[in-house]
This record gives sequence, C-alpha cells and structure tokens, in this order.
Amino acid sequence: MTRPNSVLSLLAFAASLAACSPDPESSFARGQEAFAQHDYRTARVALIAGLRERPENGEMLAMLARTQIALGDGEGAVVSLDRLSALGDDRPEHTILRGEAEILRGRYEEAANAVEGLALAGADRIRALSLLAAGDIDAAADAFATGESRSTPDARLLASYSRFELARGDKERAANLAAKALRADDASIDAYLASAIVSRSRSKLPAALRSYEKALGLHPANFEARLGKAQVLVEMEDFQSAKPLVANLAKESPENRSIELLRAKLAARDEDWAEVRDILQRYEPEMDESPGLRLAYGEAQLELGYPVQSLALLQPMLNANQSQRELRMLVARAHLASGNAREALDTIELVAIRPDARAEELTLASEAAKALGSPKAAEYRTRAGEITPQWVGGELAKADQALRNRQWQSAEASYEAILDRGSARNAMVLNNLAYAKSRLGKKDEALKLALEAVEASPENAAILDTAGTLLVETGSRERGVSMLHKAAALEPDNARIARRLAAARKP
Repeated sequence: MTRPNSVLSLLAFAASLAACSPDPESSFARGQEAFAQHDYRTARVALIAGLRERPENGEMLAMLARTQIALGDGEGAVVSLDRLSALGDDRPEHTILRGEAEILRGRYEEAANAVEGLALAGADRIRALSLLAAGDIDAAADAFATGESRSTPDARLLASYSRFELARGDKERAANLAAKALRADDASIDAYLASAIVSRSRSKLPAALRSYEKALGLHPANFEARLGKAQVLVEMEDFQSAKPLVANLAKESPENRSIELLRAKLAARDEDWAEVRDILQRYEPEMDESPGLRLAYGEAQLELGYPVQSLALLQPMLNANQSQRELRMLVARAHLASGNAREALDTIELVAIRPDARAEELTLASEAAKALGSPKAAEYRTRAGEITPQWVGGELAKADQALRNRQWQSAEASYEAILDRGSARNAMVLNNLAYAKSRLGKKDEALKLALEAVEASPENAAILDTAGTLLVETGSRERGVSMLHKAAALEPDNARIARRLAAARKP
C-alpha cells in the first residue's frame, strides 16, 4: 500500500511545482534584469523558461540571441535568430546579431552576407571583422573607418577599431579610439577592455588595471577581463593579489597557455624552477607558437642545470630579437655554463662594450673573458664597479618607469643599484627609493633614506612630503606634521600634500 501512496505524492508534488512555476512575463523580467547585470547564464535560463510557454515571443527570442552571443554561443544564437526570422522579424539590429553569431561560428563569409547593404556602424564592424579573417587588411581598415564616420558613435565598433590599430602598431590612434569608445558608452565592457590593452602596450600598468577593474565591475565573470587583470598584477609585481586570481582561472581553464605562463611566472618568482619546468613541459612541442612560454621554459632549463637545452630554446629567439638585453644575458650565461666561453663572451660583449652597460652584464663579460684567459677580464671587472652618465640615465629611466607602474621591487633594485655604484647620494634617488621601500612595507629603512634625502634637499616639497608621511606612519606624528606643513607651504596648490597634511592633523 505504501508504493501507490508514494507515486501519488510525487505526482502531487510535480503538479504543485508546475502550478508555482513563474509565468512567462516573470521569466522575461528576470532575464532582462540578469542581462542588464551581465549575468548571462542566469539570463539564458530565465529566457528559455519563458519561451517554453511563449515560443513566439519575439522580444524574448531577440534577448536570448543577445545572451547567447554574450556567452560565445554562436550556434545557439543562430537557432534563436532563425526562429525570430520565421516570425517575420528581420529588423536591422537582429541582422547585426546574426552577423555576430556567424562570426562566433567562424563563418565569416556568411557574416558579411548577413549585413550586406546595411548602413550601420554595427554592420561595418561585422564587415571589418570578416575582411580581417579573409586577410584583406586594407579593406578592413576602410570598413572600420566607415563605421567611425557614422553619425551615431558605436562603442563596440570603436573598441574593435582600437584593437585593430594597436595590432598595426599605431598606439596613439588606438588610444584615441578607445577613449572615443568610452565617450560613446561609458558602460561598454568592450571599450574598457580596449582601453586596458592599449594602456598595457604603452606601459601604463595602473591605468590598465583600472580599466580591467571597470570592466569587471560591469561583468564580474568576463574571462578576458579577469585574465588581463591577473597579467597586469603579475607585471606590477603584486604577486599576493595575483596568486588567487591565477589559481581560479587555472581551475576554470586548465589548458589555457596564457594562464599556464602566469603560473610559471609566479613559480619563477619563488625560484621554484622545477615547478616552472613541470608546468611548461607539456607545451614543449608548441614552443614556437608562444615566445613567452619558450622564454620561461628556457630560463627554467638554464637554472636547473641544462644549458644545452636552454640554448636550443633561447638562441633562436635572440637571433630574431637582437635588442633584448635580458635575453642576451640568459643566452650568454647558457653558453658559459655549457663550457663555451668564447660564444658567451661574443654574445655579452655586444652590450658590455657600451657606455650604458649594466653591472651584471660587465660581470658576466669578465667571467667569460677570465675563462678564456683574456686580459679583458680585469677591464670588465673594473668597469662593473664604475658609473657612467649613460648608465645612470638608463637606470633612472627604468627606475622611474617602475615607480610609475607601482613595480616597487624593480624600482627598489634600480635605485639601490644607482646608489651602490655611484659615489654621490642624490636626494631624489634617496626619496624615490624611500617611497618604493615604504610600499614594500620596509618602513624603517624607508624612513632612514627619506630623512637623508631631507638633509640633502631641505626645501624640496616632494621630499618633505615623503619623509613627513613616513614619520607620521612610524609614530613620530608631531615631527611628521611639521614636515608636511612645510611641504604644503612650499607648494600651496599641491592637493595631494594638502590631503596628507589634513589626515595627519586628525587626532
């Protein structure tokens, strides 16, 4: 008797669920809300539920197609658009959606045919992407330019145009187009992503990070934005913030080479070269397709004591990129480690003879020359401890760039190298080194350097600002406020100093 009762109970439960299921209008409303919040997976579920009850609802079908395109599902979008077309709804915006769906499917000719004759920027974008896929760069450029000239700006076209110009090497034009895309629609994730990659190409890492974070604010699940943010964090040497993000990305996409390269870079940062090799070893047959993977794998092989294998990877890269000084160092080290001091010296000497040669380059040249019994060994060893205006200029530029990009460890290393090799204690170098060390949490070292900078240049507002802030942070509040007050008096229009002074005065 219990079995029939159980069956009846299940039937009753199923009936109650059906009775309580949301009506199509509610499903549509939930789909619209989720779509507006860029929660495309939730939107797709809600819209499909609504269309089960209202299969001929054109608005829901159109939104489902947009949702499927946002999720990269070109096949699904085409099905939805076919259903929409069967209802006789072939509005221009739906035609553009079909073009985008065909692009996602890799059917570029069909994409171009779908928007043929349509004089809208969205259609111009489809045409340009289709022409790019066909290898017709000039025609693609014309299509992008046509889209830009339309009376109504289109953020997606402008963002794609920005990427196109960046790929052609015109960073200034790419930056202008990305800015124009943001002006057209400051809620466009495409515009923020374009802005981010342009900023990265111009070595403006904090700006790139802000753009990626803006994109993630609009669409927290966006893969490109999350990967881009992780890459920038690694470049900015913020490894603590990067590690959990990279770990989550690796779980989501374990075969992605860009993520594997990030994992390798994090392992290299910890000097875990065996881990670097283990991460990258499976990509060995494909190294030609990814210079980043090849470089990381080659360095790991060198550090693990396999210089011949390292040379097989790195020498061809140096042959094709003669100006890469870090790569040249690795190749010269590999030659020396493999017992070929002559090749090592020939490789590193091209930079060692320059007036801006770095200490590590000169030291390596000295070691190679010594192994050959060459008298040049003493010359290079002596020069490694000397300083030249050319080297100082290059190292300062590198240090200042690192400081702007919040690469605190690189900035610290460069400023310390300048102080170590030079006899003079430049006040601004001391100040900048103090600031870099403070950002690394080395407050006591930073304060000592900052006070030395103040002693060398007591009327410099920036130097007083650094020292005053550090004094407040390390407990010498009264003295710190006094220095900040003097800095504010020297530069009364400096808003940042004024803010720090106001904050320091608060009890």
